[in-house]
Amino acid sequence: MKNVSSVSSKKISDDTQNNWVTVMFKTKCNYNCFRRQSNIDTCTQAFLYFERFGFEFRDFGFAGSHVHFPVNIPKKYSVQDAEIMLKSYSSKKNV
Repeated sequence: MKNVSSVSSKKISDDTQNNWVTVMFKTKCNYNCFRRQSNIDTCTQAFLYFERFGFEFRDFGFAGSHVHFPVNIPKKYSVQDAEIMLKSYSSKKNV
């Protein structure tokens, strides 16, 4: 009797996990820094920097003292690590 396997031996090269999380970051002491377009542009560019690491972003929603957006986090990063990376890099760019 033959041993027949119906499983493909092809390796999937892309990340097939969808890990979409909606994130909200508040500014320190509820400071209304997102009223200036220059701060919004700088913050958006800082987030989009992480696309080279596999992050995907959808629409950004800026209010006076916070920003919220959905992000697809690659499986090699935990949600907590991704949050720390995004917060620290965007805050350094906005100084």
